Amino acid sequence: MNKTLILGWGKSGKSACDLLRRHGRQVVCFDDNEGETVGDDVENRRGMSLENVLEDIGLVVVNPAVDSGHPVIAGARKKGIEVVGEIELAYRFCGGEIVAVTGTNGKTTTVNLIKEIFSEAGIEAYALGNVGVPFSSRADDMTGKVAVLEISSFQLETTEKFRPRFAVCLNVTPDHIERHGTFDEYVRLKARIFENQKEDDFAVLNADDPVTRAFAFSLGSEIFFFSAKERVRGAYAENGEIYFSDGKNSERLFSSSEVRLEGEHNLSNVLAAATVARLYGINAQTIARAVSKFRAPRYRIEYIGESGGVRIFNDSKSTNIDSTLRACEAMKGRTALIVGGWDKRISYEGFFRDLPSGVVHIVCCGDNSDEIMRWAPDEAEFTLTKTATLERAAEICLGYKDVDNILFSPSTSSFDRYSDYRQRGRHFDEIIRAFANV
Repeated sequence: MNKTLILGWGKSGKSACDLLRRHGRQVVCFDDNEGETVGDDVENRRGMSLENVLEDIGLVVVNPAVDSGHPVIAGARKKGIEVVGEIELAYRFCGGEIVAVTGTNGKTTTVNLIKEIFSEAGIEAYALGNVGVPFSSRADDMTGKVAVLEISSFQLETTEKFRPRFAVCLNVTPDHIERHGTFDEYVRLKARIFENQKEDDFAVLNADDPVTRAFAFSLGSEIFFFSAKERVRGAYAENGEIYFSDGKNSERLFSSSEVRLEGEHNLSNVLAAATVARLYGINAQTIARAVSKFRAPRYRIEYIGESGGVRIFNDSKSTNIDSTLRACEAMKGRTALIVGGWDKRISYEGFFRDLPSGVVHIVCCGDNSDEIMRWAPDEAEFTLTKTATLERAAEICLGYKDVDNILFSPSTSSFDRYSDYRQRGRHFDEIIRAFANV
């Protein structure tokens, strides 16, 4: 029997391995990270020649963290071995309904809200995928249930037959150029979430985002929109109320004052979730109850306390420029901003151009600090400081006497110093507790 090779271990690699073994498949692993621990019962072919790595392999399952240019992927395709991602593998075992959400920002919030609305309606639903729980960990136990998936561009690189009944794209702004090369390629990958949908499936698009709105011209599924600015076929906001239109009739769902999330960007996330819920058949009263109870996930503009009258927010979940700008817009009053982390090779010209005037101090730390500093204007209404550590950045901000808020919103990924944004968020919490007794 041909074996399956898991390329890249980690959480999703282990879950894919477990899924395959539950179904009688033989599994081996290749992970070239010497710091990664693979189970003693799994053969790791690290250190072998490419020929030996691929010997007796019939399928390669790729961890999303593995670059698409990895030599094992190229070697497998040259030999005619099928290469899929963990999302594609899990899809092939899934007997339940699938709601898939992608976009540059807001995915985790939207996925969790959709899951909560479904749960409020008495529907067994699970938030899976890039949200932190691999799809493959539950895929073969989803009959009669709903998988609500957060899907990244990295995961969409390796889908093939993946076909969600409901597919959502929240927004598309420049991100992950270090991985995908160009913005156009990033856009193309985001659109792949709709690629296999048929006319009885639903595509849900942000009418306020020009990139996602343009997707509508090339899709074969039934299209609904959401908008915070205009009436659309789908969920929209008007005069402080949220409505849903099926294209013929509109119904009021709830008041925007019932939304407990900060910022217009979060209103868009709520509208996207409400659109999916109504298309699924969940009534307005149930949606309103779930929305009124819902709070943002950890490390997404999370208020963590006050020191000397200054409010402190942990937005470690912010992994791109647009997300940080939205977080800055959500601040009330003068703000000291901490940015920086992994170098994604993205220009910060737009960041400084669109920075809200309430940001009066910026402190940079992380591997891309020099890149951020390089794009700063020669004359500005804010101070700009570079420092080596997050501890020192927090200390500097806590010393400012002219601010109402301290916002940690890195604007990029965490991989320069952390395993993920959660570890980075926990570290910031620890620093604030130590320095400010919050």
